[in-house]
Amino acid sequence: MKFLKHLLSGAKRVVVIGASLALALPIVAFVIMPETATASSVPPTCRNNQLEVAVGFGPGAALGNVGIPFIIVNISGSDCTLKGYPKLAFVPASYKKTSIKVTSGGGMIYGSVKPRLVVIKPDATASFGLDFINAAGQQDPLAGPCMVQNVYVKLPARTATLPKTHETTVNFNFCRSNFRVDVTSIQPGPLPKEG
Repeated sequence: MKFLKHLLSGAKRVVVIGASLALALPIVAFVIMPETATASSVPPTCRNNQLEVAVGFGPGAALGNVGIPFIIVNISGSDCTLKGYPKLAFVPASYKKTSIKVTSGGGMIYGSVKPRLVVIKPDATASFGLDFINAAGQQDPLAGPCMVQNVYVKLPARTATLPKTHETTVNFNFCRSNFRVDVTSIQPGPLPKEG
C-alpha cells in the first residue's frame, strides 16, 4: 500500500497517468477505427464479369465531328466502382502503315471530364464517349480498309484470371478521322457529358 501511495504522489503520478493513457489509447483507437471505416466504405472495384458494354445512341454528329456513346451495365447483384479511361482496340486499326491513335480526354461532342470514382449499382449504367472528326483524309477510301468494324473495350476493372475485353460493333471511317479518336473518362449514367 505504501508502494502505491508513493507511486501516486508527486511527479510520478503524471508518469502513471500517462502510462495508463498510453495503454488505453490503442484500445480506444481499435474500437473507433472499424466504425469509421464502415461509415466511409465504398464498394469494391468492378470485376469484368459484373459488367457488359454496348454501343448507345447519342447526339451523333455536329460540324464534321461524330460522337458515339458506350454504355456500361452492371449485370451483377452488387454495387461496384470504376474510375479512369477505358482502353480501346479497333479492327481494322491501320491503313498504309498509319494506325489509329486514341487520346484520353474528350472532344467536340463529348466534353472532357476529370476521372472520378463512379459507383454502379445493380442494373444501373455508366458510360463513356468516343469522339472523332469525319472530314479529314478525303483522298482515302470511304469504306473497306478504312472502316472500323469492331471496337474492343477493356475497362479499368478487376480481372478474374484472364483480362476481359468487351466486343462491340461500330462502323466508322478512321481514315477520315485523321487516324485519331478521343475517349472520355467513365461517367455515371447512360450518356456521357456533352461538350
